[in-house]
Amino acid sequence: MLRKIAAIIALATLGFTSSVASATEQTKAAKPDATIEFSGGSAALGIGFTWGSGDVKFNGKTYKIKIDGLSAGEIGGNKISAKGRVYNLKQIEDIEGTFMSGAAGGSLVGGGTRATMKNDKGVEIKLETKAKGASLKLAAEGVKIHLEK
Repeated sequence: MLRKIAAIIALATLGFTSSVASATEQTKAAKPDATIEFSGGSAALGIGFTWGSGDVKFNGKTYKIKIDGLSAGEIGGNKISAKGRVYNLKQIEDIEGTFMSGAAGGSLVGGGTRATMKNDKGVEIKLETKAKGASLKLAAEGVKIHLEK
């Protein structure tokens, strides 16, 4: 009988702890450090190139950015627009760098994708993209973000 009571208490405690941890993670995920929006284009036949410009809104200020990158294993061309949430951004300079995404996905006329990218400073960007054209992404991408000076 004592074992059953101890097991019930242990399960209840575990469930409460998991609920608190889950709620903390959801709150953390719901509060990004910044937002990002950009638009541009891409062209590819085997190796693709992406370019664009946009804004990062951080601590009440808007910063202009340029985006470029390479993607292997891609076919097609796109006009791209994207918006997303930025996490782990402590200072605006940390947005600069190469962001890597291992997501494989594809888009067809008028389609879009969701992606999570991270740079070497630990800054994470969760994007939703909209693309016009046809594209098939088969390999990991590297996208460079630069602040306009």
